[in-house]
Amino acid sequence: MNARAFAIAAGIGVTFFAAGYAWNYQPDAIKADEIWSMFQSEHAKARAAVSRVLIEPNSARFTGLRTVDADRARYVCGSVKAMDKDRQYVETAFVYTAAIDFARIDDDGRITSQRSTYKPCPTAADESIAEQKTLISPGALSMIKTVEKVIPKSGGGTMEQQLGQLAGQTAAVAPGSAVAPRSAVSSASVGAGWAPAARHSSSTVETAQEDELTWRVNQPPAGWPTFPSGHSLAKSTQKRTTAEALAFANDIEARWEQSKSSGIPTKRPSPEEIKEACRALLTIDPADKEYPRAWAAFVRLRKIDRDAAA
Repeated sequence: MNARAFAIAAGIGVTFFAAGYAWNYQPDAIKADEIWSMFQSEHAKARAAVSRVLIEPNSARFTGLRTVDADRARYVCGSVKAMDKDRQYVETAFVYTAAIDFARIDDDGRITSQRSTYKPCPTAADESIAEQKTLISPGALSMIKTVEKVIPKSGGGTMEQQLGQLAGQTAAVAPGSAVAPRSAVSSASVGAGWAPAARHSSSTVETAQEDELTWRVNQPPAGWPTFPSGHSLAKSTQKRTTAEALAFANDIEARWEQSKSSGIPTKRPSPEEIKEACRALLTIDPADKEYPRAWAAFVRLRKIDRDAAA
């Protein structure tokens, strides 16, 4: 090694270190959380698994990586931004399953060389329970946690799903809950035909369903329609990013089309899965740039829900 070159490089490095220490200087391009993520083995494996299926792996930029423990498994969730075939950057969500060293990417084949069915990032059990705090009293939460530890999962769904159902029932009768009936309806919801719970009746439901048929995928209203207490879409749902909510809706649509084309009923999404995808879309802010796309998916899912019921 050239001793002189080494000495010069070391001197420059020490100078920058001393300056950063003295004035607490850190360039904008350096993000401490992303650097720390690179040294975590599971995050490194997730990056490698995602890069393996990218069209342009060297263009990949990862953000928001986080580790999630759910259903006795470990996942790494985050976003990746990479070039597509036209060398245009596309950013999308991904979920890496540590047990099988496999990443699912929500890109519809835009930036990957092989497609796989995408499933949204799971929610840790403790986080799911925390989301119900506004609907369930602390005493009830303590009891639920205890029961969850001693009672195995039943055929009626996981404890998380049962908690969601309990939260929906509680919200329907609890004053001041997160999904309590609203005193007024926005102009968009009135146009859609949805009425407050106080005036909700069978005739109102029929009118609402008729008005819903006038919705157009390319004509999103100023805001989401509101639903009366007790409606399936008024239930609470787990927190998802915009990308995850859209990916969930896309997966339901894809499975529905596959069930129709293949004639295999087992591939058809369940009514509850369809409604959960609708609830996920309803959490997207109308000010979000992806709102028009979310509205179009919402209208299509509502039609799928009606077709499935028929």
